Amino acid sequence: MLKRIALSLLCVCAAMNAVPSEAATKLRLGNKMIEDHYESQALKMMAENVKTRTNGEVEIQCYFGEVLGDNKKQIENMVRGVQDFYADGYGYYDMYSPLVRVSSLPYIFRDNEHYRRFLLSDVEKEIEEPLLKKAGLRVVDRKRNWLRGPFRVIASRKPIRSLEDLQGLKLRMNSNPTSVKAWEALGCAVTVIPYSETYLALKQGTVDAVTCPVVDAYFQKFCEVAPCLTVTNEYPQQVAVVMNDRKFQRLTAEQQEILLDEVDKAGDYVTEQANKRSAEIIELMKKEYNVEIIEVDLAPWRAKMDGFLEELENSNYIPKGFAERIRAIQ
Repeated sequence: MLKRIALSLLCVCAAMNAVPSEAATKLRLGNKMIEDHYESQALKMMAENVKTRTNGEVEIQCYFGEVLGDNKKQIENMVRGVQDFYADGYGYYDMYSPLVRVSSLPYIFRDNEHYRRFLLSDVEKEIEEPLLKKAGLRVVDRKRNWLRGPFRVIASRKPIRSLEDLQGLKLRMNSNPTSVKAWEALGCAVTVIPYSETYLALKQGTVDAVTCPVVDAYFQKFCEVAPCLTVTNEYPQQVAVVMNDRKFQRLTAEQQEILLDEVDKAGDYVTEQANKRSAEIIELMKKEYNVEIIEVDLAPWRAKMDGFLEELENSNYIPKGFAERIRAIQ
C-alpha cells in the first residue's frame, strides 16, 4: 500500500514539473524594416537573449516589415496596449510630445556625436517626459546607441545635383509632419506613403524619389528603381526602442534589467553594422544596380532651412530658442 502511495506521489510530482509554474509573459514587437535588415536581426537577437536569460519567462515575438501597420498604427497599438514595442525614429511621437519635432529638423545637428549627446542630455529628458506621462510610453534603449544610416540620401529616378532639382520633385515621405513641412519648404511635392509600399510607388512612378538611410536604399531595393543617390545627411538618425510602460512595470526588477541590457547590446550591434557595412553595401549597389553616388553643395539647402526654422518658431510649431539650446550642446 505504501509503495503504491509513494509511486502515485512521484507521478504527481513529475506531472507538476512538466508544466511551467507560470505562463510566459508574451510581448509583441514591431518595426518597419524587412527581416533581413540588420536592425531586424538585432531585435531578433535581443528577443532570443531575453528569453534565454529569463529562463523562458519573457518571450518577445517580433513582427518585421510593417506587418503590424505603419508607424502611426504601431504607435497607436502601443498606447492601446495591443502591441508592446516599436523600434523606429523619434520623430513619429510628436502627437504626444510636440518637442520631439526638433529631432527631425534638417541641419540642426553637427554630426552623429552631437546628436547622441543630445539624446543623453537634459533637453532630451524634457522631450521624453510627456511620452511617459501622457502616453505611457517608455524609451528602453538607455545608451541611445541604435545608429541608423550611417548617413542619409535621396534615392531618385533621375539625378539630383542641386536645390533647383528638388523643385516639384514627387517625393515619398513618412508621416512625420516636421519632415513633410521641411521637404515642402525645400520645394518638393510630398506624398506620404508607408515604407513597405515605397518600392512599388517608385516603380510605378507614383513618386520619383525617397529619403532614407543609405543602407536602406539597398535593403528595401529602392536603388533597383531609383539608382541615383544624392547625399543629403539632413539629420543624424537613431532608432528609439519604445515600450508600453504598463507592460514594462509588470516585469520583475530582474527581468527589466535583463531587457534593458539586451536592448543596449543589440544597439551596439546595430551601430557596428551601420558603420561596418555601409561601404560594402554602397559597392554592392554600384556593382549590381549601377548606382551613382552624388555629392552636392548643401550650403543652399542649409540656408533654406535656416529660414524654415525661423518660420516654425514664429508659428509656435516649436518653442522659440529650443533649437538653439540643442545647437549649444557640446
